Amino acid sequence: MSLKKLFNLIAFMMVFTVFFMNNVQAKSSDESKKGNEQDTIILSKKDSDVKKYEADKLLFMTSNDDDNITLLFSDSPETVEEDGILYQDTVKGDARLLYYHVNGTEQDKKVAVVIKNMSDKPNKITITREAVGGPSADYLYVGKVTMQRYFGQQQTREINLPPYGKTLLRLEDGERIIQNEALVYGIFDFNAQEDLQVTVVFAPANVDLYDFAKSAKVLPRDHHMLRGTFEGADRYVTNRVPYNPEQGGKAYFYLGDNKTDLYKYGLDKTDFVQTQNFGNYGVNYKIHLNLEGNGKTSYYLKPIGGVYAGAMTVQIGKDGEKKLINTPENIPFYGHEEKKNYYSYLGTYNNNDDVFFEYTPPGASNLPVQIIIVPEK
Repeated sequence: MSLKKLFNLIAFMMVFTVFFMNNVQAKSSDESKKGNEQDTIILSKKDSDVKKYEADKLLFMTSNDDDNITLLFSDSPETVEEDGILYQDTVKGDARLLYYHVNGTEQDKKVAVVIKNMSDKPNKITITREAVGGPSADYLYVGKVTMQRYFGQQQTREINLPPYGKTLLRLEDGERIIQNEALVYGIFDFNAQEDLQVTVVFAPANVDLYDFAKSAKVLPRDHHMLRGTFEGADRYVTNRVPYNPEQGGKAYFYLGDNKTDLYKYGLDKTDFVQTQNFGNYGVNYKIHLNLEGNGKTSYYLKPIGGVYAGAMTVQIGKDGEKKLINTPENIPFYGHEEKKNYYSYLGTYNNNDDVFFEYTPPGASNLPVQIIIVPEK
């Protein structure tokens, strides 16, 4: 998900605020020496404390994708300048929909998801997780709050459609008005018992969305080509061989670099052109490191692709309670200054604990990121 010129201007305007907030809320270099007692570490790249968090040993990771979950991804055109269908496909079973669009017109618009039962049988759609952010012209805020909601508390709901019946995936979107330059961002995890057509539309504020979806044209992709249907929406990541931080020392691995963590290929089902998900947006990472030894290890997330604002979770044991971690905590975003290193503290855990992280690349942010592990004495 690229950052538009407008967003770049907003980011520069916000830098002055960030400088102030860094002084007030972020920890000083002296406090940074206590990495496991704070949330966000901000250091000059010349600071001697950087060596505490930087690792030169790359962990070799392995990943497996759950091919039973289908990802529908709608982010092209990202900035929409005419009315039409943004993406459309038919799914059955477990699926995830992600849309991310900016109103590039001067008129008020609506972005909504029309779902239609394509079966002659009743169709029960169960939404197990959902998050919506915006509309707002503060793109980083929208990206971060959507992650917080997606990884926050959820309440399952059901939609029951009669044969060939239709409705909105989220009824509130029928009333939501999106003004010029505003972004809307939505993620939905659901299961459809029968074939379900999913249509993301960009429409005038005063039209009947069902009639519009039936007759509107499919809009062409922009040059980023970030849309399509991708099999395997959950990715399970672990190290290839067990690792003992006490013996091996600090280490790291990448998420979203397209070298060690490859971007997924799929098909744009509106014209059956192959597409690639640059960033793996909408892919839910389930991360579990196999560590050895009796000591403790601290975990950090470091953005290395540029400005970044997101959230993730950590869980001890498969039945443990999930804890939300903002990346970054206490400040709205980080990664915007090339002369500084930024680290989000993800916690310190026993090496024999079963630690599970859940992560998905946040919209409006830049990749890749590093996950760094540091043995504690």
